[in-house]
Amino acid sequence: MPPLGASLCFLMKVRFFVTGTAALLAVWLGATFFNEVPVHRYPQFGRGSVPLSAKAIPAKEPVRPLAEIQPLRDAAPF
Repeated sequence: MPPLGASLCFLMKVRFFVTGTAALLAVWLGATFFNEVPVHRYPQFGRGSVPLSAKAIPAKEPVRPLAEIQPLRDAAPF
């Protein structure tokens, strides 16, 4: 079993790494959130490109139920 000091040193390194990474990520997300991007910098798609949803299977005919449920006439209301 390693000495207690070695375990604490390892935990401090892990804590430093996690805290530093979280801080760096928060700064990056904040900078990209408040940075306004002009329209011309957005990706442009070529002519005839359509979203994947438009290439999906064409609409099917409506499905008819196999049986129709009739309400009970003699049932007591709740």
